Amino acid sequence: MQLDPRDLVLDLASLRNGSNSGSFEIDMSGIDWGIEDAEPASPSGTLDLDVNYSEKSVIVRGRLSACFATSCARCLGRAVFEVTEDVFAAFSRDGGNTADGEMARLPRDGRSLRLLDAVKEAVILSVPGKPLCREDCRGLCPVCGENLNVSRCGHEGAAGAGCVR
Repeated sequence: MQLDPRDLVLDLASLRNGSNSGSFEIDMSGIDWGIEDAEPASPSGTLDLDVNYSEKSVIVRGRLSACFATSCARCLGRAVFEVTEDVFAAFSRDGGNTADGEMARLPRDGRSLRLLDAVKEAVILSVPGKPLCREDCRGLCPVCGENLNVSRCGHEGAAGAGCVR
């Protein structure tokens, strides 16, 4: 099984009928993720795939393992999180449904499948609701905006500030 690790395009000619499995190292920085709230935090990741191939359909199941970064919800610093999310994509010659959902049509050229959208979805689903740079992040001072993880600002006891504890 062949996968272009830069564009996440699966070469259908490299598949045999039935189950095909492979593990691919992905160049995380070389991919245009186009995700507003997250970016790769490490240069590489791993995409494990199991592809069930037939003349009429291609079912892709896999798992992405990678690190991404976003802004900390408290201090706005860099918050790194691990993505270990399932990837799923289903394609058929004429569309249709599977037990897991709707199937997209196979591309007209019938030679390759772009898996980037399915992998992006896995990343988006992994972004924490309130990402933190660390569990005990102290956030920003509501009076002066100082990052309380880095220094004390002296606004202890200011109206509701509660900056220094």
